[in-house]
Amino acid sequence: MASKFCSRVLLLANASCFWWAIAGLMLALEVGALLFQHVWQYYPCEVCIYVRVWVAGLFFVALIALLLKRYCWGRLLCVLSGLALAFGLANESWNLVKIEYGIGNGSSCAFKANFPSWAPLDAWLPSMFEVQDFCKATPELLFGITMTHMLVAVSVGLIVLFGTALLGVFFTKS
Repeated sequence: MASKFCSRVLLLANASCFWWAIAGLMLALEVGALLFQHVWQYYPCEVCIYVRVWVAGLFFVALIALLLKRYCWGRLLCVLSGLALAFGLANESWNLVKIEYGIGNGSSCAFKANFPSWAPLDAWLPSMFEVQDFCKATPELLFGITMTHMLVAVSVGLIVLFGTALLGVFFTKS
């Protein structure tokens, strides 16, 4: 029983449901952020915008993985990309923790996102990627759990999932 479970976990990168779940979770995070912004007027800060970029990246990697998962090189590329993006999300989540709890300098925050000139996301999609507030504690979601707490949990979960999927790419025969 345990060995069957371990085998299934290692085959995560092969499963369409894994990639659909990642895409669905990332879409839910983006929709939730946009609801907080446009409906409940909790405007995004610079760090929040960077979180949205990492989440959007994970969403697109999951969609690409659905096309490439049948190829070993495609699975490897998508799992590595997902793992790198999950670490990027974890880094921004840590910056939000520093802001929320006043750790160190509380992370720096500007009123404009620092996008490269070749990808000015705030100009292309201002309703999603434009900074509208300075950094402060994130809103509470439920029972004292804030957006920051949820992002930390999601980041750690994604790192574990992609790390396990990476092992599966190397140690399984399909």
